[in-house]
Amino acid sequence: MEFKTLANITIDELLSVFNHSFSDYIVPFHLTRDVLVSKIDAEKLDMNISAGAFENGKLVSFILQAEKIENGEKIIYNGGTGVIPESRGKGLVRKMYDFIIPVLKERNAHTLLLEVIEGNEPAIRAYENLGFTIVRRLLCFKGNIKKGKENTDISIKELKDFQWDVLCSFWDIEPSWQGSVFVLEPMPENYITLVAYKDENLIGYIIYGTTSRKVYQIAVNKKYRNQGIGTALFNAVLERNGGEAVILNNVDDSSKEISQFLSEKIGLNNWLSQFEMKRPI
Repeated sequence: MEFKTLANITIDELLSVFNHSFSDYIVPFHLTRDVLVSKIDAEKLDMNISAGAFENGKLVSFILQAEKIENGEKIIYNGGTGVIPESRGKGLVRKMYDFIIPVLKERNAHTLLLEVIEGNEPAIRAYENLGFTIVRRLLCFKGNIKKGKENTDISIKELKDFQWDVLCSFWDIEPSWQGSVFVLEPMPENYITLVAYKDENLIGYIIYGTTSRKVYQIAVNKKYRNQGIGTALFNAVLERNGGEAVILNNVDDSSKEISQFLSEKIGLNNWLSQFEMKRPI
């Protein structure tokens, strides 16, 4: 078994191993080539710091990773770990981390970050044995938007010029990696940002990926909550997506207000939960 970065791997080889690895996952899924390319781009995954296990020259296991600097700390995000069924039970995830951590140390990285599905006990135990600890629980929602009652005092416009300091001031919770400012800046072309105004004051916004049908961020100024702002923003998404189902992943479960809003007002279903886990390097 040989361990290397994925710097020289082809998309087609990675796609084949990715889909084989997740074919019997707790939530089975299958990616197309375009979706994998989109995932790599959207999550800013870097093959130079991603690890692979190769048997007889063929990829059999991988850890896809990205990095960002936040508050002076370099964070390494695990955007996906996979091992093909035939190569399990050989400790490949630990061995890939043993290989890649010295590379990350040379880059002065501080923290490893990942998400794991709640209920996937073997994976949770494996990561805990690698030194990861659970830091928060994240809720994943999906479903068709239930059109809500409009607030006629609110106007909705598309935003082109971002003032992140203003938008971030509306937050109660920090977005997970996929919805972070680092990932969304610069804003991808196939995302739209809709903002709510009242008396010419920007009081709320929503960021929606038209291709992925995902809501990446939604927030409302604390002074204007419970006035139909969030409902108006979701109504605006509904008008633009033709009634298709939407996804909103990784809502911090400490925010009971947003969870209740999404399920009771918007009609989305909390179909899955994840744990965010960290460990120092």
